[in-house]
Amino acid sequence: MSKSKNKVFLLTNDDGPFSEGVRKLGETLRQFGRVVTVVPHQEMSGSSHALTLNRPLQLKEIEPDFFIVNGTPADCTYLGLFHILKEKRPDLVLSGINNGYNMGEDVIYSGTVAGAMEGAFHGISGVALSARTFRNLPAILEHVSVLLAQILRMEEKIMLNVNYPEGEIRGTVMTRLSSRVYPGKVEPCQQSRNQQALWIGGVPPV
Repeated sequence: MSKSKNKVFLLTNDDGPFSEGVRKLGETLRQFGRVVTVVPHQEMSGSSHALTLNRPLQLKEIEPDFFIVNGTPADCTYLGLFHILKEKRPDLVLSGINNGYNMGEDVIYSGTVAGAMEGAFHGISGVALSARTFRNLPAILEHVSVLLAQILRMEEKIMLNVNYPEGEIRGTVMTRLSSRVYPGKVEPCQQSRNQQALWIGGVPPV
């Protein structure tokens, strides 16, 4: 990717402002242009493509061009596009890097995927990035730079969901979604003396 610094990137995630993935990705993108980061104020994993329509959203700039929102990843992208960057549409919307894969049925639940998809809904290419772990983060970021150079040269608008393995990165393979169904699980927990609460969710499939 040319280091002309003339690109504008909108960056979000579903892990919140303290995620190593979003911080390191932002540092990488700043080599090539302006990065506006808009993320949920807390972890919003599993929020899917929900938009908050029943209350106003609070937007706070905690660092230059780094905002937090009391909403979902899709809310964050929407505010980035139509409020913060309303005078200058970004060249690309990115979401991540998520700590954990988003594959198969995950993409329906994923706030990470939704953050990128919201950009694609409005005519801007979106890229959702996820990794099995962050142990190989430098190599992941190097590959992201190569991938973005290819995307920015494309005339057509696209939406990509990219998952990085824990081991060596040997290139890019295009594929289709497989099935990744979680076994159902409901786990009771005691919330108070007279009220029982329930955790939902299963162990991720291998």
